[in-house]
Amino acid sequence: MQKSSFLFLLILAGVALIGAYQALSDNASSVAIVRFLALSAFFLLCVSLMIGPLAVLRGPIFAQLIEPRRAVGVAAFVFAALHSSLVLSLYFNWNIGNVISMLPLAIAIPAYVILLAMALTSTDWAVAKLGLAKWKTLHRFVYIAFILIFAHFILKSNGLYSRGSASVPLNIAEVALVLLGIATVILQVAGFFIFSKRKAASVQPQNQSSPERI
Repeated sequence: MQKSSFLFLLILAGVALIGAYQALSDNASSVAIVRFLALSAFFLLCVSLMIGPLAVLRGPIFAQLIEPRRAVGVAAFVFAALHSSLVLSLYFNWNIGNVISMLPLAIAIPAYVILLAMALTSTDWAVAKLGLAKWKTLHRFVYIAFILIFAHFILKSNGLYSRGSASVPLNIAEVALVLLGIATVILQVAGFFIFSKRKAASVQPQNQSSPERI
Protein backbone atom coordinates (compact mmCIF):
# COMPACT_ATOMS: atom_id res chain seq x y z
CA MET A 1 0.00 0.00 0.00
CA GLN A 2 1.32 3.44 -0.93
CA LYS A 3 1.90 5.89 1.91
CA SER A 4 -0.63 8.35 0.45
CA SER A 5 -3.28 5.61 0.36
CA PHE A 6 -2.48 4.71 3.97
CA LEU A 7 -2.77 8.39 4.93
CA PHE A 8 -6.27 8.69 3.45
CA LEU A 9 -7.28 5.39 5.06
CA LEU A 10 -6.09 6.72 8.41
CA ILE A 11 -8.00 9.97 7.87
CA LEU A 12 -11.15 8.08 6.89
CA ALA A 13 -10.88 5.98 10.04
CA GLY A 14 -10.41 9.10 12.19
CA VAL A 15 -13.41 10.90 10.70
CA ALA A 16 -15.50 7.71 11.02
CA LEU A 17 -14.61 7.39 14.71
CA ILE A 18 -15.55 11.03 15.33
CA GLY A 19 -18.85 10.45 13.52
CA ALA A 20 -19.60 7.27 15.47
CA TYR A 21 -18.83 9.00 18.78
CA GLN A 22 -21.23 11.83 17.99
CA ALA A 23 -23.90 9.46 16.69
CA LEU A 24 -23.81 7.50 19.96
CA SER A 25 -24.04 10.65 22.11
CA ASP A 26 -27.23 11.89 23.73
CA ASN A 27 -27.19 15.13 21.73
CA ALA A 28 -29.91 16.11 19.30
CA SER A 29 -29.14 15.17 15.69
CA SER A 30 -28.53 18.78 14.64
CA VAL A 31 -26.10 19.34 17.53
CA ALA A 32 -24.32 16.05 16.80
CA ILE A 33 -23.84 16.98 13.14
CA VAL A 34 -22.52 20.46 13.99
CA ARG A 35 -20.02 19.00 16.45
CA PHE A 36 -19.03 16.20 14.07
CA LEU A 37 -18.19 18.74 11.36
CA ALA A 38 -16.26 20.92 13.82
CA LEU A 39 -14.19 18.08 15.29
CA SER A 40 -13.53 16.58 11.86
CA ALA A 41 -12.35 19.93 10.51
CA PHE A 42 -9.92 20.36 13.39
CA PHE A 43 -8.71 16.76 13.02
CA LEU A 44 -8.02 17.23 9.31
CA LEU A 45 -6.27 20.56 9.91
CA CYS A 46 -3.99 18.95 12.49
CA VAL A 47 -3.12 16.10 10.12
CA SER A 48 -2.31 18.48 7.28
CA LEU A 49 -0.02 20.53 9.53
CA MET A 50 1.73 17.50 11.00
CA ILE A 51 2.88 16.19 7.62
CA GLY A 52 5.36 19.03 7.01
CA PRO A 53 7.42 18.66 10.20
CA LEU A 54 7.23 14.86 9.95
CA ALA A 55 8.77 15.11 6.48
CA VAL A 56 11.56 17.25 7.97
CA LEU A 57 12.17 14.89 10.88
CA ARG A 58 11.74 11.62 8.95
CA GLY A 59 12.10 12.54 5.29
CA PRO A 60 12.41 9.03 3.77
CA ILE A 61 9.17 7.96 5.46
CA PHE A 62 6.94 11.01 5.16
CA ALA A 63 8.29 13.00 2.18
CA GLN A 64 5.79 11.31 -0.16
CA LEU A 65 2.91 12.84 1.83
CA ILE A 66 3.85 16.47 1.10
CA GLU A 67 1.78 16.57 -2.09
CA PRO A 68 -1.36 14.81 -0.72
CA ARG A 69 -1.48 17.17 2.27
CA ARG A 70 -3.03 19.83 0.01
CA ALA A 71 -6.09 17.63 -0.38
CA VAL A 72 -6.24 17.13 3.38
CA GLY A 73 -6.11 20.89 3.92
CA VAL A 74 -8.90 21.47 1.40
CA ALA A 75 -10.99 18.78 3.12
CA ALA A 76 -10.46 20.59 6.44
CA PHE A 77 -11.84 23.77 4.87
CA VAL A 78 -14.87 21.93 3.45
CA PHE A 79 -15.77 20.53 6.89
CA ALA A 80 -15.16 23.95 8.49
CA ALA A 81 -17.36 25.65 5.88
CA LEU A 82 -20.21 23.18 6.46
CA HIS A 83 -19.83 23.60 10.24
CA SER A 84 -19.88 27.41 9.99
CA SER A 85 -22.89 27.39 7.65
CA LEU A 86 -24.92 25.18 9.98
CA VAL A 87 -24.01 27.24 13.05
CA LEU A 88 -24.98 30.48 11.33
CA SER A 89 -28.22 28.96 10.06
CA LEU A 90 -29.38 27.00 13.11
CA TYR A 91 -28.26 29.28 15.93
CA PHE A 92 -27.91 32.80 14.53
CA ASN A 93 -30.27 32.96 11.54
CA TRP A 94 -27.33 34.35 9.52
CA ASN A 95 -26.96 37.35 11.85
CA ILE A 96 -23.21 38.03 11.62
CA GLY A 97 -23.46 40.85 14.17
CA ASN A 98 -24.39 38.41 16.94
CA VAL A 99 -21.49 36.17 15.96
CA ILE A 100 -18.95 39.00 16.13
CA SER A 101 -20.19 39.98 19.59
CA MET A 102 -19.10 36.61 21.00
CA LEU A 103 -15.31 36.19 21.37
CA PRO A 104 -15.15 32.39 20.88
CA LEU A 105 -16.99 32.81 17.57
CA ALA A 106 -15.41 36.10 16.50
CA ILE A 107 -11.89 34.64 16.53
CA ALA A 108 -13.04 31.89 14.19
CA ILE A 109 -14.01 34.37 11.44
CA PRO A 110 -10.45 35.41 10.40
CA ALA A 111 -9.43 31.75 10.67
CA TYR A 112 -12.21 30.83 8.25
CA VAL A 113 -11.09 33.55 5.81
CA ILE A 114 -7.53 32.22 5.92
CA LEU A 115 -8.68 28.64 5.30
CA LEU A 116 -10.76 29.90 2.38
CA ALA A 117 -7.69 31.56 0.88
CA MET A 118 -5.69 28.36 1.43
CA ALA A 119 -8.33 26.25 -0.31
CA LEU A 120 -8.67 28.60 -3.28
CA THR A 121 -4.90 28.65 -3.86
CA SER A 122 -4.18 24.96 -3.25
CA THR A 123 -3.61 24.27 -6.94
CA ASP A 124 -0.60 24.12 -9.24
CA TRP A 125 -2.18 26.97 -11.23
CA ALA A 126 -2.18 29.19 -8.13
CA VAL A 127 1.46 28.36 -7.44
CA ALA A 128 2.43 29.28 -11.01
CA LYS A 129 0.32 32.45 -10.95
CA LEU A 130 1.55 33.76 -7.58
CA GLY A 131 5.08 32.46 -7.80
CA LEU A 132 6.48 29.98 -5.32
CA ALA A 133 7.80 32.60 -2.87
CA LYS A 134 4.52 34.54 -2.63
CA TRP A 135 2.53 31.31 -2.51
CA LYS A 136 4.57 30.03 0.44
CA THR A 137 4.22 33.36 2.24
CA LEU A 138 0.45 33.27 1.79
CA HIS A 139 0.16 29.70 3.02
CA ARG A 140 2.17 30.43 6.16
CA PHE A 141 -0.93 32.27 7.42
CA VAL A 142 -2.35 28.80 8.09
CA TYR A 143 -0.39 28.82 11.36
CA ILE A 144 -2.35 31.88 12.50
CA ALA A 145 -5.56 30.13 11.49
CA PHE A 146 -4.56 27.05 13.47
CA ILE A 147 -3.92 29.09 16.64
CA LEU A 148 -7.28 30.85 16.31
CA ILE A 149 -9.12 27.60 15.59
CA PHE A 150 -7.43 25.83 18.50
CA ALA A 151 -8.49 28.67 20.81
CA HIS A 152 -12.03 28.56 19.37
CA PHE A 153 -12.12 24.80 19.92
CA ILE A 154 -11.02 25.07 23.56
CA LEU A 155 -13.44 27.90 24.35
CA LYS A 156 -16.41 26.13 22.71
CA SER A 157 -15.64 22.63 23.98
CA ASN A 158 -18.48 20.87 25.74
CA GLY A 159 -16.69 18.27 27.83
CA LEU A 160 -13.23 19.47 28.79
CA TYR A 161 -14.02 21.38 31.99
CA SER A 162 -16.96 22.11 34.30
CA ARG A 163 -19.01 25.26 33.91
CA GLY A 164 -19.74 26.78 37.28
CA SER A 165 -21.45 24.25 39.51
CA ALA A 166 -22.73 22.19 36.58
CA SER A 167 -21.30 18.72 36.14
CA VAL A 168 -20.02 18.19 32.59
CA PRO A 169 -19.25 14.64 31.39
CA LEU A 170 -15.80 14.18 29.91
CA ASN A 171 -15.88 14.24 26.11
CA ILE A 172 -13.32 11.66 24.95
CA ALA A 173 -13.32 12.94 21.36
CA GLU A 174 -12.51 16.48 22.48
CA VAL A 175 -9.76 15.29 24.82
CA ALA A 176 -8.20 13.23 22.01
CA LEU A 177 -8.28 16.19 19.64
CA VAL A 178 -6.78 18.54 22.22
CA LEU A 179 -3.89 16.09 22.58
CA LEU A 180 -3.62 15.95 18.79
CA GLY A 181 -3.51 19.75 18.68
CA ILE A 182 -0.75 19.83 21.28
CA ALA A 183 1.17 17.18 19.32
CA THR A 184 0.79 19.35 16.21
CA VAL A 185 2.31 22.34 18.01
CA ILE A 186 5.20 20.25 19.34
CA LEU A 187 5.92 18.82 15.89
CA GLN A 188 5.86 22.29 14.33
CA VAL A 189 8.39 23.59 16.88
CA ALA A 190 10.60 20.52 16.47
CA GLY A 191 10.42 20.68 12.67
CA PHE A 192 11.28 24.39 12.63
CA PHE A 193 14.23 23.82 14.99
CA ILE A 194 15.66 20.94 12.94
CA PHE A 195 15.12 22.76 9.64
CA SER A 196 16.85 25.89 10.96
CA LYS A 197 19.72 23.81 12.31
CA ARG A 198 20.21 22.03 8.98
CA LYS A 199 20.04 25.30 7.08
CA ALA A 200 22.67 26.88 9.34
CA ALA A 201 24.88 23.80 8.96
CA SER A 202 24.68 23.99 5.16
CA VAL A 203 25.57 27.71 5.13
CA GLN A 204 28.52 27.41 7.51
CA PRO A 205 30.76 25.23 5.26
CA GLN A 206 30.20 27.66 2.37
CA ASN A 207 31.35 30.57 4.52
CA GLN A 208 34.41 28.64 5.68
CA SER A 209 35.40 27.68 2.13
CA SER A 210 35.15 31.22 0.77
CA PRO A 211 38.43 33.21 0.83
CA GLU A 212 38.70 36.01 3.36
CA ARG A 213 38.66 39.51 1.98
CA ILE A 214 41.22 42.04 3.26
